[in-house]
Amino acid sequence: MPTLSLGCLLDAATVAFRLETTAEVQLWAAERLLAAVRPAGLPAPGTVGLVAAYAETQNLGTYTPPVVPFPLVPTAPALIWWATAPTDLAALVTLLALRYPPTHPVTLATLDQAGLVVTTATHALATLTAVQLPAAAYGLLHLPALPIDLDRHSAEGLAWVLARLLGPGGCPWDVRQTHQSLRANLLEEVYEVLEALDAGDMHALSEELGDLLIAIFSHSEMARQAGHFTLGTVLAQTTGKLIGRHPHVFGAVTVDDTGQVLHNWEQIKAAELAAKGRARPSALDGVPPGLPALAAAQKLGKKAARAGFNWTELPQVWAKLREELDELAEAAAVGDPRHTAEELGDTLFVLTRLADWLHLDAEMALRDANHKFRRRFTHVEAAAAAQGRPLHTLPLAELLALWTAAKG
Repeated sequence: MPTLSLGCLLDAATVAFRLETTAEVQLWAAERLLAAVRPAGLPAPGTVGLVAAYAETQNLGTYTPPVVPFPLVPTAPALIWWATAPTDLAALVTLLALRYPPTHPVTLATLDQAGLVVTTATHALATLTAVQLPAAAYGLLHLPALPIDLDRHSAEGLAWVLARLLGPGGCPWDVRQTHQSLRANLLEEVYEVLEALDAGDMHALSEELGDLLIAIFSHSEMARQAGHFTLGTVLAQTTGKLIGRHPHVFGAVTVDDTGQVLHNWEQIKAAELAAKGRARPSALDGVPPGLPALAAAQKLGKKAARAGFNWTELPQVWAKLREELDELAEAAAVGDPRHTAEELGDTLFVLTRLADWLHLDAEMALRDANHKFRRRFTHVEAAAAAQGRPLHTLPLAELLALWTAAKG
């Protein structure tokens, strides 16, 4: 089959799709487009290395690399052509569906060996796989530009929405907000993400992460309009930080274990601060004051341990916990509320150190315990209500029996 020139393909596209110009149209050979799905720098499935991928480390399945970057710009028109039919339409549609909606109109044209248009037909993207292609014809596929408000699988689409809401003629509520007025909303979104994580609800996690992105993009657009920074600044800083702090992945540094990774991370952070003319005089600096107290306690303890202030073996931690429990009991027996509160705080702090030695997240463990208590208590409430008896009227023995049943 003779090869058609680029000019011939563009002439055929102009006729088949009634294009006024092809100057701004992306042109891809289908074979090259599908090959671009695996960008340079990302390992292919089955790659053997010292560190397995997340999915394989967590026993969640086989690693599949993401399509990063996506080879097409959906908000600009595109032409895809092939010379050997039938091409792998299923793979092509799967690729395009990552960014284009299933209803996006695509027009398919077949050409003869001379490059003349034989047939044209428009289909929804999702139905394209059902099309039967001639065995010996060139194919041309035209994707019109996707309107930015329909480019909903991209950061650009969300950035456009926030720019619209916070721009002239936007939302009266949004334009009256400030970074400070949205502070509580940001914290609420973080906790809703944690709630979805605790529940193991992946659908809810997807939605709540999206709500968190709204907050991030909103603050970024507000800062852009005020001339402070842009979303691009945020992305550039974050990307650079991740690359710079993982020299064992993006550089020539080798590490033996996760402990060395964390040690290098702290050293790199210190160097970054020094380059900015800043320094943290204490090893405990850098713990956000807004963290929940239990999480802050464990983070403070970890930082102190990395600086060398730590026990040498686990039995010493257990001994310290027993000591703090005894002191708490003594303070409570005396009846001094302030001293008792102090000893309770000391006990809780040592518990976070024990969690660190046991390689556990104290905040997560308590959140799980809260969830478990809520589930069991509501079971007890329901059981009492089924008997027609208020919970507070039940004797302790019956309450314990209902609690035991709830545990089962």
